[in-house]
Amino acid sequence: MAGTARMRRPWAYALIRTDRSKDLETDRISNLAARLGFELRGILVADSDADFAALFASFELSGITALLAPSVLHMTGWMDVVRHHVDVWTLDPPGRWPRHSTPGVTAAFLPGMGGPR
Repeated sequence: MAGTARMRRPWAYALIRTDRSKDLETDRISNLAARLGFELRGILVADSDADFAALFASFELSGITALLAPSVLHMTGWMDVVRHHVDVWTLDPPGRWPRHSTPGVTAAFLPGMGGPR
C-alpha cells in the first residue's frame, strides 16, 4: 500500500544452555517472544559459554534489542556484560533485566511479562 509504513517488530535472540537445563525449552522461548511482541531472530543452543562474547557484541550492529533465556542460570557470569547491549528477559524468574543505559546506573529486575518496554 502506498503511503503506509509497516512498523517492524523489535528483534530478539534467545540463548539456551544445555549444561544448565535438561529441557531444550525452545517452545517456551518462542512463546515468550511472541507474547512480548518480539520477532525471534535466532536461538543459540550451547553447552558452554565459549561463543557468548562474540554473540553479545554483535547484537547492536544486527539490531537485536533483547535476549531471551529460560532462567538466569543460563546467563551466569554474563548478565552484566549482555545488559550493556540489550534487555534480558527470563522465564524464571519471569521478567526483564533492563539494559544498562547510563554508565554506573543499573535498573533493578522488573518482574512480570508485560510488553518489551
